[in-house]
Formats: sequence, structure tokens, C-alpha cells
Amino acid sequence: MSSLSMADLDFDPAWWYAQVHPHRYGLLGGSLLAIFFNAMARAHPDTRRTVKGIPIYIYAVAMIFQVVVFLPTAYCAWQRWAWNPEWMKEGWTTSPGWTKISPMHERKRYERLYLYALWGYMIKDMWIFRRDFLFFAHHLVCLFGILAFFAVPAGVGCFVVGATVLELGNFTFNLALLAGKDSSPDVPREIKHAFEYLYHVCMPLSNAIGAAMFAWFSQFPKLKGTVWVYCLGVAWFSLIAGREAVHLRRSVPYFRAERRRKADLARRNEEAKKIKEYEEHREEDAAEKAAEIEKAMENYKEAKGMDPQTVKQ
Repeated sequence: MSSLSMADLDFDPAWWYAQVHPHRYGLLGGSLLAIFFNAMARAHPDTRRTVKGIPIYIYAVAMIFQVVVFLPTAYCAWQRWAWNPEWMKEGWTTSPGWTKISPMHERKRYERLYLYALWGYMIKDMWIFRRDFLFFAHHLVCLFGILAFFAVPAGVGCFVVGATVLELGNFTFNLALLAGKDSSPDVPREIKHAFEYLYHVCMPLSNAIGAAMFAWFSQFPKLKGTVWVYCLGVAWFSLIAGREAVHLRRSVPYFRAERRRKADLARRNEEAKKIKEYEEHREEDAAEKAAEIEKAMENYKEAKGMDPQTVKQ
């Protein structure tokens, strides 16, 4: 195992600058485009209505990034190498079948685009949530993590796929916020429950896959036992722990309440069923007694030699 030292991260400002500098225009472009998308999305007054204190346009732009930008880019990056898992282990200067290439080489195009988009995705909301400590801190950690992945010696593809998995979990969270238990009364209960259930299943699944991928990432030959794993691991698992804490705070009370509601509904239905059966029995008993009385009257009149129909009239 490699010895642990700060040298593993090459804490030399000139070295770090050299790793990030080629990407400066991509990072700037990603930031400007993401801010532009925010500005366009908030142009209509309706999109500035808030859900849980956050404008609707923030959710809309986030969900577009998650399913229209991150997922297709990750798909293209991996599909380009015929789904070869070795691609996930590569760094910026290596590629399947190539031993030494430039980080700006065409073979790294999708990986670069992914990180530029992810950077802009984080940057676009920093000013908006500058007073929200947890949100701001979360995005700041992510930004430092993105910069670190421009210098990481291996595992770029693993990060691309792992980050996409986590963002898809976030996508279900956004759906739950927009159309889940706290959404408009106009949203049918069945729809609210479906989105809450989707989030309840997908968020922990996303976290579990993300954690498993980092565990695999930590065993890559150029990373195993290095400070890279420990520093990035603290950030990665802190984010996952925060996500899961939010999930548990939302889903556990909701599904407990749902179980109580269903139990109460079942109890009320059972009580209503018993009352209905009782009323039906009463009606049946009353009908039977009326029939018995009528029969007794007919028998009595017949015994007296009278026509029962005449008696009825």
C-alpha cells in the first residue's frame, strides 16, 4: 500500500493551476450557460412562485440538467467505449488503448463537458442561496470536488457515472417536492403518493450505488491507499450522509402517517361494513316478521271461511 502523505495530492499551487488552467474556458462557459438558463426560466412570474421556500424555476432548471444534460452526457461518454468498465478507471491522460494523451484530447470530450456542466450547475445557485448555510456549503464542497477531479490520476469515468446516479436520486427528490405530499391540493392523492414512493425507493438506492462506486473507486491502482481516497471520500460520504438524513426526515414520518391513515380507513370500513350488515339483518328480520304475520292472518281467515284477499281489501 502506498504511504500516506500530503505529497500524494501534490499541494503545489503551480501544479494545481496547471491541471485546471486548460479547462478555464469550459468552466466559464458552463457557468454562463447555467446562469443564462436560470435567467430565462425565471422570466415568467409564475415560475418565481415558491415550493418549500425555493422558486419553481430552480427545480425546473435542476431537473433539466439532471435528465437532459447529465444522463445523456454520461451515457455518451461510456457508450463510446462500448460499455467497457475499464473506462471508469482511466484518468485524464489515459484512455482504453492509449497510454498517454492530453486532457484536452477529443477522447476526453464528454468527460470534460460533463464536469463543465456540473460546475455551472453548482455555480448558478451560489448567489441565490448565499444566506442558506447548508445549501451554500453543499455546493461549495461540490465545487472543490469538481476541481479535484480535474487532477485526479484515475477514476474520471467512475465519477461521471457515480455523480449521475446521485443526481438521478436528486431528480426524484425534486419530483416529490413539486408533486408530493406538500404540493397543491389540486394534485390527486394518488399522484402525491406515487412520487413520495418513487423518492422513498430511489434516493436510498441512489445513495447505496454511489457509496458502492466510491468503494470501488478507492481500489483503483493509482488511488488505493492514497490521500486522494481519504480526502475525496470524506466529501463524497458526507454528501451521501446528508442526502440520506433528508430522505429519512421526509419519508419515515410520511409513511408512518400513511400506515396510520390506511389502518384508520380499514377500521372505519370494517365498522361501516358491520353497520351495513346489521341494518340488512334488521330489514330481513322485519320482512320475515311481516311475512309471518301476513301468513298468520291468511290462515286465520281461511279457518273462518273468509277470502284472505277480501280481508286485505
